[in-house]
Amino acid sequence: MNPTSKPLLLLGSLLLLAASTLPLQATTACVPREWDALLAFKRGITSDPLGLLTSWKEDDHDCCRWRGVTCSNLTGHVLRLHLNGGYDLDRFELVGLVGEISPQLLHLDHIEHLDLSINSLEGPSGQIPKFLGSMNSLRYLNLSSIPFTGTVPPQLGNLSNLRYLDLSDMEGGVHLTDISWLPRLGSLKFLNLTYIDLSAASDWPYVMNMIPSLRVLSLSFCRLQRANQSLTHFNLTKLEKLDLSMNYFDHPYASCWFWNLTILKFLDLSQNRLYDQLPIALGDMTSLRVLRISNNDLGSMAPNLLRNLCNLEVLDLVESLSGGNMTELFGSLPQCSSSKLSELKMSYNNINGSLPAGLFRQFPNLVTLDMSINLITGPLPVEIGMLDSLTYLNLRGNNLEGVITEEHFVSLKSLKYIDLSNNQLLKIVVDPGWLAPFTLEEARFASCQMGPRFPSLAPVVS
Repeated sequence: MNPTSKPLLLLGSLLLLAASTLPLQATTACVPREWDALLAFKRGITSDPLGLLTSWKEDDHDCCRWRGVTCSNLTGHVLRLHLNGGYDLDRFELVGLVGEISPQLLHLDHIEHLDLSINSLEGPSGQIPKFLGSMNSLRYLNLSSIPFTGTVPPQLGNLSNLRYLDLSDMEGGVHLTDISWLPRLGSLKFLNLTYIDLSAASDWPYVMNMIPSLRVLSLSFCRLQRANQSLTHFNLTKLEKLDLSMNYFDHPYASCWFWNLTILKFLDLSQNRLYDQLPIALGDMTSLRVLRISNNDLGSMAPNLLRNLCNLEVLDLVESLSGGNMTELFGSLPQCSSSKLSELKMSYNNINGSLPAGLFRQFPNLVTLDMSINLITGPLPVEIGMLDSLTYLNLRGNNLEGVITEEHFVSLKSLKYIDLSNNQLLKIVVDPGWLAPFTLEEARFASCQMGPRFPSLAPVVS
């Protein structure tokens, strides 16, 4: 063999190997009956203000190029249909597709991902289509914010491959009385039923406990009557997020069934009429990053309860306490060498005493601090000026006193919102020529002692 041919043979082999690793292109531009099914879906749409379907043209037989459509590179089968709409924030209304969901979508035999959220696709019946339960390849189904009415069809329990199910925010009024089909979704990781009426499903904790794959469970605004059921065995060993806010539990905190879920990272119990002391078990939930228990009746915080929650990033205790001393409450918060707390909300709690300087040294990463509408007295410690990530500061409606100077703001380079109003004994004295390290979007100093001049720090000052 010619010696010069060996490098050529090696180069050729490498090129063949590289070619074999490249993804294969679709053998067909679009499977014909799936092309037909998508056009049938389009014919069921009476309005498309966002132009989501403008690329869906009958003279273009490559539906894989259409907006919102994703096909397999290998077979050309439609794998994903992603057509979520949007909101008009000025009019507080949906802006998306109007019409109905065509049963012809059943011809998308290989579809794994279907997102039709934030559209008006309830059609003449107003019901969630039962035929969706026959789309057996689905792993992801998002129908959130479609104004359906009636009941959730149990046929959805046939979607045994489903990992993600979002039926939230169907404000047309959807209820679910029989949830016994949910455990048939044995691979489900994400379940959001926010605003679905579950008032008749008293067995909801037992049913959810039969889906051990769950990682996210959102049951906010579901009219749940209680959460004090007794579970003898916990299967939800992978659950990381539990949102039970805005329900009607009306029983003690400690009687809730979920306190042993120590892997939880997110727990929202806001506005549930819960009362009495938080259980000592909360102190063992060291994975928690977000804890929201606002608008309940906690009474007082047990000493040292949260001191070991070193991963806590958000703590919302708004309108939860019947009172307490600021120094004692500070001792109940996380006491960690490296605190991650970025959001602390404790407004409307009748908290007395003064703000300890250690609060700002202990939580140097605070982005949001809201201690408004309390009974806090004394000066504002200059240590607050060290919080270089602080964006939102609200201390209005207290009895703060003393003088605030430039030193209180020295490193607050991120500050956007400040409200110190209704602290009649608080005096703000800064040099009129002082250049602030931040650019405020809103500032409120009503009833504070100021002047005679003040730097122009914000577009809105009241």
